[in-house]
Amino acid sequence: MNVASSFRRPASSGIIAVLLMGLALVFSPLVSAQTPESGQETVTRTISVSGTGVVKLDPDTASISLGVIANDESLEVAQETVTTGLAAITQSLTDAGIAAEDVQTTSYNVYPVPEYDRDGNYVGVERYEVSAGLTVIVRDIDSVGTVLDDAVEAGANNVWGISFYVDDPSSAASQARQAAVEDARAKADELATAGGMVVVNIVSINESFAPEATSREFDYPAADMEAAGSGGSAVPVSPGQTEVRVEVQIVFEIVAAAG
Repeated sequence: MNVASSFRRPASSGIIAVLLMGLALVFSPLVSAQTPESGQETVTRTISVSGTGVVKLDPDTASISLGVIANDESLEVAQETVTTGLAAITQSLTDAGIAAEDVQTTSYNVYPVPEYDRDGNYVGVERYEVSAGLTVIVRDIDSVGTVLDDAVEAGANNVWGISFYVDDPSSAASQARQAAVEDARAKADELATAGGMVVVNIVSINESFAPEATSREFDYPAADMEAAGSGGSAVPVSPGQTEVRVEVQIVFEIVAAAG
């Protein structure tokens, strides 16, 4: 028994030695990678700067929100008035060259208007208010005024407004990105120079604000609706300009300036 025991101890010691050598082989590259020959750890100095790029351009598309509202003691009459008005408006849009896929029904509401006596007690339904709304995309922006006037003349008695935008802002977005990066680099150079440093590299770039053409709202006053309904000349509509904005956050590597 003592002889057998004497042979087991060297074997156990050998296994432990092999394991220790294996661990040394595994961890030694990490240690050497983190510890340069100079014995000092390398420090990367950085500066974080934001940049903004804005490209202004003329809108090429308009979105119009309009509809019909009818009030009557009879729900059926009010609904029929709205249905007839929508059909006439849709026909006017078709005649103006608006594609069917660019006309969408966005709302249809029935609201019973309650009636109360002098004491505030509910008596019943005084009348019914029925309304329907359409969203119309106009791709020929020069025809917006005419399309609006024709729709009002056909029966649209409510226009919630118009928004102008760019249908495909991808090209403008590319320009805005370039401008945003240049803006950030200019700020980084200015700050680095003030601190006796020099920008040498880009560590990371993050686009913090997605590019999207900002729509411009245009109100269509009731007075303009009356003018359109009277069959006069088209009410002038000015789309103005819209913009595509990109914001970036860039981390730059900096080093001490030579000399």
